[in-house]
Amino acid sequence: MFTSETKIRIHYALTDQMGVVYHGHYAQFFEIGRVEMIRELGFSYKDIEATGVIMPVVDFHCRFFAPCKI
Repeated sequence: MFTSETKIRIHYALTDQMGVVYHGHYAQFFEIGRVEMIRELGFSYKDIEATGVIMPVVDFHCRFFAPCKI
């Protein structure tokens, strides 16, 4: 199985006053990870789409076990 890891720097604007990341930002983080994984494989999202392949997200589930903090 192929795995990929992407580090994302969390800045203050993504958090509430307690330093907890707003849950609505997680989908954006996952998309950043998906694009970085495609880059690791040697492709660009734009090049893949130019071949006629589209990769829409059709379903999204997330279970939160602990808050992400700064």
